[in-house]
Amino acid sequence: MYLSLIKADPNFSFIKGFKMTARTQTADLLKGIAVLLMIQVHIIELFASQDIYNSGWGSILLFLGGPPVAPIFTIIFGYFIASSKRSALQLISRGLKIICIGFLLNIALNFNLIISVSKGVYQIDLLPYIFGVDILPFAGISIIVIALLKNIIEKSLIFVIACIIVSAFLGQFLLDFVPQNINLKYISAFFYGSAKWSYFPLFPWLAYPLAGIAFYKLKQRYDFNFLHTAKIKIAAAILFLMFLIFTINYAVNVSSDLPLYYHHGILFVLWVILFLCFYSFFMSGIDKLLGETFVLKYIKWLGENVTAVYIIQWIIIGNTATEIYKTISSPMNLLFSFFSALVSASLVCYLWLWIKEKLNKKPA
Repeated sequence: MYLSLIKADPNFSFIKGFKMTARTQTADLLKGIAVLLMIQVHIIELFASQDIYNSGWGSILLFLGGPPVAPIFTIIFGYFIASSKRSALQLISRGLKIICIGFLLNIALNFNLIISVSKGVYQIDLLPYIFGVDILPFAGISIIVIALLKNIIEKSLIFVIACIIVSAFLGQFLLDFVPQNINLKYISAFFYGSAKWSYFPLFPWLAYPLAGIAFYKLKQRYDFNFLHTAKIKIAAAILFLMFLIFTINYAVNVSSDLPLYYHHGILFVLWVILFLCFYSFFMSGIDKLLGETFVLKYIKWLGENVTAVYIIQWIIIGNTATEIYKTISSPMNLLFSFFSALVSASLVCYLWLWIKEKLNKKPA
């Protein structure tokens, strides 16, 4: 699993209450909510007409598909990398596999487009679609980098924090050093740059899995149970509200400008980390209160199986977008598209896990 390095529970039950494992429930809830927000932002980006996309509501929906989604995924997988017992070599092997899966997904989600181009329907360059630097290639590369630095990371929290700052700074600093050679541009896009196909370059996005590692190391050193007292929760709620009042316009402006969002700088990295500290804290409280409800169990099931759902929804949305790219101007039709993609991805994921479980139980 590219986000948490933890396998899905083979004893799940989709109908009878989503049996959950002893995994971190809040992490699954955060990832599950991120899945919902991710699907809606893909719908907005690829299906919505320009009038909706450029509207105030469009900006809000792009924001909701920003900080609470990719940064959450990457912080959580960084946390679980730090907590895992995998060797550097095992992590490198896993990183390479994830990069390969990322390229295969690029082909799968653009398969309809590839066919259309081969038939002469569209006259476009397919290389940016095939070599697009989405979350999977980024995750694979970042795992490899973390594996190479594993010995130092395990010994020094200060080193991790320094790497977070450097990664965040390099994201925008390196934009002035984009190579003109097209081959080098494709290579550099995986690490930095402003190419339109570089969505999650290593810099600045490496800052987020490193933040997950730093959080894990802090939890090993300090007891944070005092944060769950009533007074602390009230104070945190007030601080979070004030934080949003004074900074939300800035965050929405960055998140709704996709080139700026994908290649943001250190200020936005710090904003996102602080935002997610508050956000995760309150989601933990909600999980304790409502975690056994059907809706939250379903959302956590999405989070637990995030890799499969991620791949399936992209294949559905990506291939559909070739036919209806930015043509839907009705909010109700967009809402219908969202639920169609969500239900389809959930059912296909459930069927995949059911088949996988049956094959695993089949006697040799």
